Amino acid sequence: MSHRALDMAVESEFCDFIVVGGGAAGCALASGLARSKCRPRVSLLEAGSANSDPALRDLNNTFTQYNSNSQNWGYKSAPMPHVNNREICMDTGKGLGGSTAINFACWVRGPREEWDEIARVTGDDCWKWENVEPRFRRLENYHHLIKPGVGAERYCSHGPDAYGVSGPLHLTSQTTRWDTDMIQTADVWEACGYPLITDMSVGNYVGILFGPLSGHQGVRSTAADLLRGAPPNLKIETDSVVRKILVADGKAFGVELTNGKVLKCGKEVILSAGTLSSPQILMRSGIGPAHHLIELGIPIVYANENIGQNLRDHCHVQMHFSVNTNPRIPLYDGPPTGGAAMGFLKNQSALSSPEFHSLHESERQRLSLQTVPTFEVHHFAPAVRLEGMGPTSMMNIFLLNGQGLGEVKLQSLDPETPPIIRPIFLESEWDKRIVIESTQEALRIMDHSAASKSRDPKAVHICPKTNSEEDILDFWRENLTSTWHMTGTCRIGHTQDEDGACVDPDFRVYGIQNLRVVDLSVLPFLPSVHTQSYAYQVGMIAAEKLERQYGLGTDVSRSML
Repeated sequence: MSHRALDMAVESEFCDFIVVGGGAAGCALASGLARSKCRPRVSLLEAGSANSDPALRDLNNTFTQYNSNSQNWGYKSAPMPHVNNREICMDTGKGLGGSTAINFACWVRGPREEWDEIARVTGDDCWKWENVEPRFRRLENYHHLIKPGVGAERYCSHGPDAYGVSGPLHLTSQTTRWDTDMIQTADVWEACGYPLITDMSVGNYVGILFGPLSGHQGVRSTAADLLRGAPPNLKIETDSVVRKILVADGKAFGVELTNGKVLKCGKEVILSAGTLSSPQILMRSGIGPAHHLIELGIPIVYANENIGQNLRDHCHVQMHFSVNTNPRIPLYDGPPTGGAAMGFLKNQSALSSPEFHSLHESERQRLSLQTVPTFEVHHFAPAVRLEGMGPTSMMNIFLLNGQGLGEVKLQSLDPETPPIIRPIFLESEWDKRIVIESTQEALRIMDHSAASKSRDPKAVHICPKTNSEEDILDFWRENLTSTWHMTGTCRIGHTQDEDGACVDPDFRVYGIQNLRVVDLSVLPFLPSVHTQSYAYQVGMIAAEKLERQYGLGTDVSRSML
C-alpha cells in the first residue's frame, strides 16, 4: 500500500473530536467545533435514531410526543421513600435533538442573576449574563406574531428585537387569543398581587408572563436544527450506543460501541449524553465511585466518588378545576401549546421561614436574589377536557429549588439495562415548606371572585382536600412527578474533594486527560427555571473553550457563532 493510501486509511478511522450525545449541548458543541475556522474532524454519536419523520416535529403534539418509545428512554425511578414509595417517570430524550424533541417547548433564558451566580461559583466570566445573552442571540431565530391592536400589549410588550433573529433555533411568540379566559387567568394573578412581566428576554422572570415557544409555523424546533448545513468534516452517526470510553496511560483516546466498532480521536472525547447517561458511560469505563465499580466487577481506571451523585430535579403536581362558562369571555379551546400563563414567583412567607434559615448560607443568598423565583405555575385556560368534569382550568405547580440530592448508579454493565435512579423529593424541610406555601397560594388564586373555578357544590376539582398543610403534603406525595430537568451528576467545581466535583471549570474530567463532560450534568446547582436553554449554553461555552485551547479559530461565516 502506498504512503498516500495508508494516510487515507488512517484518515477514515480517526477524527479529532468525538462528541457522545445529540441533545442540546451535544449538537451545539459539535456544530460549533465543526464550523470553526480550522474545520476539525468531528464525530457526533447519538444512541437513538435521526428522528427524521416530520410527524415527530408537530408542535401541537407537545403533551403526547414524550410518550414515543423511539424518542424517550422511558426510565423509571427507584421507589422513593418520602413520596409513598412511588416510582415515577424519569423521561429523557432519545435520538437527534435529545430532550428538545420531547419537551414542552417553553423557551426561557434564565434569571440574569443566576447566570452571574454560576460565574461566581465557577470563577469563570463566560457564565456571566453579559456574555450569556449574546450567545442566546446567535442561537435564536425569533418570529414575533403578536399584532398591534389585539390587546396583547399589556401582557407582552417586547418587540421582535428582544431575541436573536438569524440563528438556527426558531422561536415563536405565543399564539394565545388575547380575548379569551387565558387573559382572565393572568388578570386574576395580577389582582392577587403578582406583576405582569411583559419582556422576559432581559432575564427577569419573577411575575406572570407569556413566554416564547421553541418552534415556528406548527413545527417544533430541536437541537438537530443546529446541524443543518454542517460542513462535511462533521460526521453524524445515529443508532450508535457507546459501551465505554477507551483510556490508556490516563488519557482518553476513543470509544467502543455496543456493536463492537471502535472510534479513535486525536484530541478529545466529550460526553454530552445527559444527566442520566453521561455518568453511566463514565462508570462503565471504570471512572466513578470505587465501591460501586468493585461491586459490578469493573476495573477501576480512576476513582471519583462524586460521579452519579448530586442528582437534582424539579418536581410538580397537576391540579384541575371545573370551570364556569362566561358568555362574555370565550373559552380558549386550542392546543395547550397555543398559550399558557406562566408564573415564576417568589413566596415571601417561605423566604422568612425557619426552614429557609436552616439552609446553607450560599443557598440562602441565591434564593434571595431579586430575579430568582422559588416556585412556578403553569396555568392553562380550559383547553383540557376530563371525563366527568368537562372543561377544566389546569394548573401545574413546580418546586424550583428542591434540596434533595439523589443519585444515578449502574444496575449492570449492559448498556441496555436501565440505571438505578434515586431522585430525592420532599425530604428537606424547605421542600415541604415551599410546597405548602405555593399550593396554598394557588388555591387562594382559584378562590378569587374573578377566577373561572366553578362554585357549584357538585363540581369536581382535582386538588388537595383542604388547604391544610397535611392535606397539601398528602396530595403532593401521591401525585408529584419529575419535571425532567435533571442536573448535577457530573458537577463542575474547582476540586474533586472539597467541591464534590467531577469536572473542572473547563469541563475536563478529573484524573483523565482528553476527556470532558458537556451537558446539564455539570451544573453546580439546579436552575430556577426550565433548563433547555442552559443545555444549549453549556454546549456553546464548551465549543468556545475548545476553539481557544486548540487554536481552531472562529469562522465568522458559520450559521451559528
